[in-house]
Amino acid sequence: MKWAFSWLLLFFLVSGSAVSPAMAKEKARIRDLTITVDKDSVGVSFLVENCFSPRLEKTIQNGVPVILTSYVRFYQSRSLWRDARLASIRLTRRIHYDNIKKVYQVFLQETGPPVVSKDFEEAKERLTRVEDVRVLPPKPLRERASYYVRVKAELEPARLPFRLGDLLFFVPSGKTQTDWAVQKFRIGFFVVPKQGVEPDV
Repeated sequence: MKWAFSWLLLFFLVSGSAVSPAMAKEKARIRDLTITVDKDSVGVSFLVENCFSPRLEKTIQNGVPVILTSYVRFYQSRSLWRDARLASIRLTRRIHYDNIKKVYQVFLQETGPPVVSKDFEEAKERLTRVEDVRVLPPKPLRERASYYVRVKAELEPARLPFRLGDLLFFVPSGKTQTDWAVQKFRIGFFVVPKQGVEPDV
């Protein structure tokens, strides 16, 4: 009995050491979140970092499209009432490896034809870097009023056809997602948020 317990304990120790590198991998996050403001709109730029798990990379190399969905929400801070959501955007992008042409195609919702690249790292960069997406508030922004933008993203394989998906329902999707990132600002001012602190919305 003691012999069996010793082997069982050794198994868990070895298993734990085998998965520790994956667990140690940095979590997906939003980086370089910046805001530009004009009288009619707010521009949002950011990078989705560490979102490609080994499973997702293998999925792409096998020719299965992978979708990046980013959520951008724009709020006005208010002291006596709940913060007001002024606008929101759901931004969808897709990366697909063409096994015949040996190229990566990156489809950007905000632009026209897909971006084509033979380099996987370049294709991932084009997919995950968002530049100056415009958010349109319903009314002009007020001087000295406090505003903030929240951004979150998730990356997952495109849904399989019904029958194939039914056969492979037990296979983990490898989906990754970030926490919400927040950037505060005022018209004429720029307020850098404290790390780990988000508005209560």
